[in-house]
Amino acid sequence: MLREIAEADYGMDADAHLRALHAAKTGNLPAPMPWEPKEVLELVRWSEPEDHTWKPGSTGERGHWMRLFACAILLRAASEPENVGYFAGEDSTIIQLVDSAITLGEKSSQAALSFLLWCNKYRELHDGDTGYFAEAILCLAVSLGQCDAEMAHALIAAAKSDDVNHTMTFRDCQKAQTWKDVVRRTLVEASAGNKEIEEFGRVLIGE
Repeated sequence: MLREIAEADYGMDADAHLRALHAAKTGNLPAPMPWEPKEVLELVRWSEPEDHTWKPGSTGERGHWMRLFACAILLRAASEPENVGYFAGEDSTIIQLVDSAITLGEKSSQAALSFLLWCNKYRELHDGDTGYFAEAILCLAVSLGQCDAEMAHALIAAAKSDDVNHTMTFRDCQKAQTWKDVVRRTLVEASAGNKEIEEFGRVLIGE
């Protein structure tokens, strides 16, 4: 999988990317992150494992593991002070991670939930980030059946307090449709009768 990620940029500098990916896998994340492996991680971040025509990236479960890995490394790297402002499209990175984590099952979803909670607590969040993290955490917690009324209320309040009005349509996000699909599956269809969660989900997808 790492070799396939390393070759995502038409095979350019694949060996250098692979060495950097092996280092990243063990937690060695230089800051600021150099071209190797930033470029291939960002390319695989955009992948759509359910679309068999999409390149680069793999399909099915293998593709979701690759995308989950790429998104997690990008979000972790962005938590380093030296990388602040160095990455773009984090709203897309977050939902691609959430979508793959949910697809891969309970263990990956639980790990993703813990990871995003860590990011939300320790990284330097900028205008627009708080809402996306709160919404992603809410989706994961609901999908796992771990979101009580108090937690839901706090996360919804955090999302609504965001200074940047990106919610309701996700119109500035390249993966807006993925956001809407995940929100529908979790907050609207799996809200377990919590009206606040369901209503918030419907607002997010524009219903």
